[in-house]
Amino acid sequence: MSFELNKNKILKGLTLICIVVATFFLPIKTSISNIGLIGLVVTTLLSFALHGFQLKGKLIYFFLFSPMVFFIPLLWGVTYSPLKQEAFQEISKYIFLGLTPLFLFRKDIPPKLFRNFAAYGLLAGAFISAFALIAINIYHYSQSDYPLHWLLNHTFTNFNFTKPLPDMHPIYMGMYMAMALSILLFSKIKIPRLLKFLGFLVFSLCIVFLASRIIYGVYALLILLYLIHSLSFKTFAVLITAAVILLAFSFSLLQKTYIYHKTVDGTFWELQENVGTFNTNNKQRVDSRFSRWKVALELIQDKPILGYGGGTENEVLIEQYTKYNMNNSLERGYNAHNQYIGYVLRFGIFSVLLLLLYFFKNGVSAFKHQNLLFLCFLTILFWCFMVENILDRNMGINFVALFGTLFYAEFLAKADKKETHEKVA
Repeated sequence: MSFELNKNKILKGLTLICIVVATFFLPIKTSISNIGLIGLVVTTLLSFALHGFQLKGKLIYFFLFSPMVFFIPLLWGVTYSPLKQEAFQEISKYIFLGLTPLFLFRKDIPPKLFRNFAAYGLLAGAFISAFALIAINIYHYSQSDYPLHWLLNHTFTNFNFTKPLPDMHPIYMGMYMAMALSILLFSKIKIPRLLKFLGFLVFSLCIVFLASRIIYGVYALLILLYLIHSLSFKTFAVLITAAVILLAFSFSLLQKTYIYHKTVDGTFWELQENVGTFNTNNKQRVDSRFSRWKVALELIQDKPILGYGGGTENEVLIEQYTKYNMNNSLERGYNAHNQYIGYVLRFGIFSVLLLLLYFFKNGVSAFKHQNLLFLCFLTILFWCFMVENILDRNMGINFVALFGTLFYAEFLAKADKKETHEKVA
């Protein structure tokens, strides 16, 4: 009996360690985060072997409203793909989206425990990585003779800011920071007020230096949601007025910075048809996102129902880039830079309808159960999908697999609690 108890404790402890490793290393080193996710999947399978599994909620909901929904289109896409090897490689890359949600059927770990360990893991990893990047950035600035506003120029922002973390893309780092910020603002986990304040400052400053337009927009939405949720209308109005006045006074200074030109001028440039023209850095001729979306939509018109099959996105886009002399996109092998367009291109219109259903239904559930943290996660994901193929890298896959599973587990727990309460009543 005691041996059985020890086995259960060890398995539970290993699972929680894997959750912390997977979340802690998200903003630091993706390959180590992968190890944590592999461990989570292995311990889940061991749990099934020891305790069996428990079906929670309707099975169709599991496929439609957990991260499994992002994996399913790959299974039909491989059947008609002309590039079988690439299609199977794509499946192997996305596999965590199909395996991590199996955690939902475990009997031994409640969703609240999963949430707390994942939250603390991400908070710690995000704080350490953000603080280190900011410290390195300020040190480099202190060694220069640049004026203060130069801190917001290209030399100290965007990819130059994340350079100490190899392969880290600003938009993924921005997603992690936005999620960590959401945990600080909306989670009920116990954190001292001073640490909360420091965390808010560090995450916010990190987001500024990342110079990612979509993350700026997401950050504004999260802060707005927090203010509306937490403050009276009068206080909210005073704060918004103060923010507008502050922005007006600092506008002339901001106009001189790289982040202003990227956020304002760069956004207008990206949303127009620009092929082989200069963007905000004026260093090389590049192609706008709108131009890539346009050629992708032309391809979709030929095969709207099923798409071109798994693993074909870059292949078919390269042909279009060649046709329209989009040399920069061709040289860099760019994808569509839009997750929704990328799915339609590969898997057809039904795949993107599944994605939209996922966001709509889970958004309604988050409102219904007042789960603002889940709503923040959906907000981050929905808008970042608009400008990047987030799921083409493990940095995005791990984030969605972990937190998508976590929040759906909480939804199932609340739905089960409500159903039990209704039966008792």
